Amino acid sequence: MATMATLSWSEWIAALFRIVCDTLFQRFFARHVPSRVSLPNLAHPTVMVTGATSGIGLHTAKALALSGAHVILAVRNIKAAKDLISLWEAERPQGTPPLKCEVMELDCLSFDSVRKLGETWEARKLPLNLLINNAGIFCMTESQKFSKDGCERHMQVNHLAPALLTVLLLPSLARGAPSRVVMVNSIVS
Repeated sequence: MATMATLSWSEWIAALFRIVCDTLFQRFFARHVPSRVSLPNLAHPTVMVTGATSGIGLHTAKALALSGAHVILAVRNIKAAKDLISLWEAERPQGTPPLKCEVMELDCLSFDSVRKLGETWEARKLPLNLLINNAGIFCMTESQKFSKDGCERHMQVNHLAPALLTVLLLPSLARGAPSRVVMVNSIVS
């Protein structure tokens, strides 16, 4: 298996071509998917979304919250998450019930943080209906770095921490049955 340092120019060009084609033709290949899917009233489910302050996680958490679900934003930046909830509350249509959102700290670069979140949530003995493991990182321009736990950062944030969180929350997911776990990923991972 070739490493990044030993890739030939033709392999680099082929990979770049693939990324450009995937990006340019994504809309064409997904033309059968509706651009907006409205969610039904979700008054009862409890959903935890990791990495909910930007990108896919932000939009997912917002849509679920505005549909009435109890949404736990598991994030590194508590203040940013609380600001988002305030913004969503201001955007909430008049006459609809207040949002059921809360923020819990989660830093996927620290297994201690993942364990703390799992233990804190499990101590509540509440059901969890949906866990969306969305938090992730990707940076090709930086040199390889390791977490304080000794794991390569991309591997820990994108794979190991979500797996650990899922295992820690299995009792809550069992209480919320039928429950689901969604692992958000990309072709790059």
